[in-house]
Amino acid sequence: MHIQLQGETLWLDAGRALVWPAQSMVLVADTHFGKSAVFRRQGLAVPEGNDPDDLSRLSKLVQTHRARRLCILGDFVHGALPHRHHFYTRFNQWRAGLEADVDIVLGNHDRYLNTAILKNVHWHSRLHVGPFALVHDPEDATEGYYLCGHIHPVVKLVTRADALRMPVFWQRRQGMVLPSFGSFTGGYVIERHASERCYGVGPESVVALP
Repeated sequence: MHIQLQGETLWLDAGRALVWPAQSMVLVADTHFGKSAVFRRQGLAVPEGNDPDDLSRLSKLVQTHRARRLCILGDFVHGALPHRHHFYTRFNQWRAGLEADVDIVLGNHDRYLNTAILKNVHWHSRLHVGPFALVHDPEDATEGYYLCGHIHPVVKLVTRADALRMPVFWQRRQGMVLPSFGSFTGGYVIERHASERCYGVGPESVVALP
């Protein structure tokens, strides 16, 4: 789906990504890599996560849109991982095969991340590109129209027989909140004001919700 924000044409991709053709950029938020490992270390019996699949999804987005730049809007990892954890090796191998620059805006879950282990990545507390402030938390935006993550927005669609929690792109007056990208993440049911718009993310398409 194509939308206009701040004079720019943006595409909302069903892969839970925002595409900015004029900048040849793909943006995602809240990958939460290593979440299953963090849970298991805390004694919770959860299955192995989907980190390899999520890295492949990122590659596919970059290739599909022929992007020269990938930006992850925070919560790149879910928490602290041991320095020898296999995710770091896996990420560096994936990064070496990706023909795009990688920018990562640090989120609250990234506070203990050893960024030096990860190769060929540009790290930011916030980033300004064109009319947009690229941040993790909307509270971090001090100027400009923000593009962010952090909230994991979903809406609850209810019928008499069933209910569905659908991830959404949440267009607010001050900015746009992206759905969480990571496969192993939850969602927060948002309350919309009349002036706000939501775009629901289905398996193969994005639709404007009433």
